[in-house]
Amino acid sequence: MPTRNHWIWRHPRLTIILTIIIVVIGLDFLLANVAIMLGLYRPQHSIETYYRIRHEAYNHTLAPNIDFSEGRWGGIGYRLDTNSLGFKDRAARTVPLSTGSYRVLFIGDSFTEGVGIQYTDTFVGIIHAMLEKRGIETLNAGVISYSPIIYLRKIQYLLNDVGLEFDHLTVCIDLSDITDEVDLYKYDEQGNVVLQSPPGLGVALKHFMTENSILLSNLRILFRVIKKSAQKDKEFYDALNRPRNRWSLDDKAFRTYAREGLVKAARYMDELAELLQQRGIALSIVVYPWPDQIYHRVLESKQVAFWKEWTDHHEVQLINLYPTFIEDREPRAVIKEFYIKGDIHWNKAGHALVANKILEKLDLPVDPL
Repeated sequence: MPTRNHWIWRHPRLTIILTIIIVVIGLDFLLANVAIMLGLYRPQHSIETYYRIRHEAYNHTLAPNIDFSEGRWGGIGYRLDTNSLGFKDRAARTVPLSTGSYRVLFIGDSFTEGVGIQYTDTFVGIIHAMLEKRGIETLNAGVISYSPIIYLRKIQYLLNDVGLEFDHLTVCIDLSDITDEVDLYKYDEQGNVVLQSPPGLGVALKHFMTENSILLSNLRILFRVIKKSAQKDKEFYDALNRPRNRWSLDDKAFRTYAREGLVKAARYMDELAELLQQRGIALSIVVYPWPDQIYHRVLESKQVAFWKEWTDHHEVQLINLYPTFIEDREPRAVIKEFYIKGDIHWNKAGHALVANKILEKLDLPVDPL
């Protein structure tokens, strides 16, 4: 038992506060684990690990044949279904590797996957429904945090290992792809895509704390709500000033990392274009702005200029969606109408707009049969 000279006796108020904190944390961890065992509570990371899985060749993908009504993106719940290839789809189904129909495959990152939005309301899902009437099949290989190194490796895997046949590939290149090429991915000795460095102790600790605590798993959301409520323009505040797209706005950021990232991205896309040409598969590229580019009205983006030069060189189609979002309307109104609140991703209206513009411009055969 501590003596009277022990710091516990010398600091009674601090002792009481620490005791309360320890008790609260202990009860929180206990209740969280009981709730998880009873199926009453699921932390977001735990939910996502149900349908986001590792892949030996191209790092990560969606689990195949998922029929899941509890998908999560931030504070948004949505339905997520995947097919036998691990592609987001209308419903769990078996996709034949070959088909008599003309087949269009989309690939990209979280924008193309359509995070927070059910497949039928994503731009690929809307295009799927429209092209189906013309006898054209549509598939979506896009997954969050993809970039050109994964576009290349996944298409190689689908063609060579899986045996998937398709006639047209549309690659939706995101602004964050360039950062990912510099900071995130590399090839291992077997030529598969891996992380440049494994997640650190901080990431592991964060996952442990949020997986086993109701308070901590929701604390970040609470802080975000408080922060946004203090902002005059809270509906789009969190969508702006994202560091992963600064290279298109800031010359210093461009020189620091983007030049290297673009060189890597172009190299992987060169290989992809060559592979598709050998297989007789058509290629289209889509580029689009984030809220930052809309807010600053950046029509002549470094991203657009780079991929225009690349597509001109390879004689493939470029679909530039910058003018679609950067128009005469006030930027705040555009961001409010087409983007998830406080997020960089499109809402349902944004996906519908993108779908219509891509359908309007995409080079497809008039009679695909």
